[in-house]
Amino acid sequence: MKDEESDGYAQATVFTGLVGLFSFVVLMLRGGFQSYPSWETLPYFLLLVVFSSAGMVFIFKGFKLVEASEHTILLTSSRLWLILGAIFFLNETMSFSKFIGAALILIGVVITEWKKHKIKLTTGSVYVLLAAFFFAFGEVICFFILRDFEVFSFMVYVSFLVMLALILINPRVVKKIPFYFKPKRALNIVCTSINDGLANIFTFMAYQIGRNALQIGPLAATQTIVTVLLAIIVLREKDNMFQKIFGAIIAVVGTILLI
Repeated sequence: MKDEESDGYAQATVFTGLVGLFSFVVLMLRGGFQSYPSWETLPYFLLLVVFSSAGMVFIFKGFKLVEASEHTILLTSSRLWLILGAIFFLNETMSFSKFIGAALILIGVVITEWKKHKIKLTTGSVYVLLAAFFFAFGEVICFFILRDFEVFSFMVYVSFLVMLALILINPRVVKKIPFYFKPKRALNIVCTSINDGLANIFTFMAYQIGRNALQIGPLAATQTIVTVLLAIIVLREKDNMFQKIFGAIIAVVGTILLI
């Protein structure tokens, strides 16, 4: 996204389409579609497409304007919206230990990613905050639908519907898509989309097993901690190492309380 020729809207379109393609391949290997939208679920699917499309556009616009560490901190606010959605829309119960655990995870992420500069409310940061809001409530709708819907079929429907919506809203985006098919860029975005597809599949399957969005939401924020610690061990990124380790410890304590 730092390339001057890149476009947030186009990248969101390509990324979503690739997630759908990956999900479709997995679905076919598993025997094909097992669930289909009904008249009862159709309004929820349409609402989900609106929230997901908006979230995809805003997150990639944010990537272009905001530094990675600040982007991570701001996007973590989606976990707070998800907690509210789980309580008020999914009728889950918040216990004191879950509240403290979720708070510690979020604090741990902020400590880990915090740099000396201050976060300012710029256009880029507003984009990321909006993405966090739309993604969180989109995820709540996902969980609601997945109470009675097969995960892989759901992934295919949603991914391709979002891609189609993005193209219909702005047909000119098609002209910018070839930018992402050049070898190096193609490899990067394919790897990222497969990774995101797997992450969503595991998250949705976890919800179907436990029906516990209040736990899944904050736990998902620990991916930042894992990434940071792996960067220290594998990539030898030793800058602010003790700060990162301290943040990771706080997040681990929060995870224990949440589980």
